[in-house]
Amino acid sequence: MSTPRKTMGSASGIRATRRISLRTKQPLKPKYSAKRNVILLTAFCLSLALLLSSYSHEVSRFMNRPISKVRMENTWQHIGEAEIRQLLSAYMGEGFFYFDVEKVKSDLETHPWVASVAAKRVWPDTLSLKVNEQVAIARWGESRLLNQHGEIFEPVSAAGNSNLPVLTGPEDSQFEVMEQYQRLSQLLFPAALRLSALYLSDRGSWELELNDDFQVIVGRVDVLERTQRFVDFYVSQDTDLAQQIESVDLRYSNGVAVRNVSSELTELAVR
Repeated sequence: MSTPRKTMGSASGIRATRRISLRTKQPLKPKYSAKRNVILLTAFCLSLALLLSSYSHEVSRFMNRPISKVRMENTWQHIGEAEIRQLLSAYMGEGFFYFDVEKVKSDLETHPWVASVAAKRVWPDTLSLKVNEQVAIARWGESRLLNQHGEIFEPVSAAGNSNLPVLTGPEDSQFEVMEQYQRLSQLLFPAALRLSALYLSDRGSWELELNDDFQVIVGRVDVLERTQRFVDFYVSQDTDLAQQIESVDLRYSNGVAVRNVSSELTELAVR
């Protein structure tokens, strides 16, 4: 009589399985990955260095291109573009990294109408320029001009500035004259009087020309007070009488002396 074999899993429903380690399911990590990256990077850098060394001249020419273009960042009234290009002609063609921006700036600022210059290189071959012009506020004497800061500059020709007021004074007095001009202009404006000329003598006496028409002698003291006294007198006159004024002398303590166009006599207007 034979003994039947027991088959595992047939009667009990249990099947035997082979156990697999979880470690075998994880991706393998190279033990030398970090070291390999360093070696590859080093090899790349060495190759690049060798390549640049072999073609250094070509690379240098590519990076250091000559400046051949000028970009004007603003427009001007008194400065011609041809003048600027002529001043720059000696520098054009210089390599980008050798282009002397500060020297260009200082050379351009020698132009009488140039107040300041901002210059910079723009790779690969361009010079960017912003040129600020002088702002003429008045004429100083015959051929020179004054800017808004009271500084003197002298263009080749002052033509086109004949409408500017004329300021005159002793040497190095332009700042004082400019300040006085601004104060007096504010006093005269309400009476529709324009200060077309202002003179300061060597002795410190002030004389005004108003509306390109008549002179006002103010003197050396109490300049603003005397001018205000004249303004009060002027606005109190009829228009026809005011237009007849040829000259005024304010060097009186109790009034103003007025000379009319139609009379050689001097009249005294008492306050």
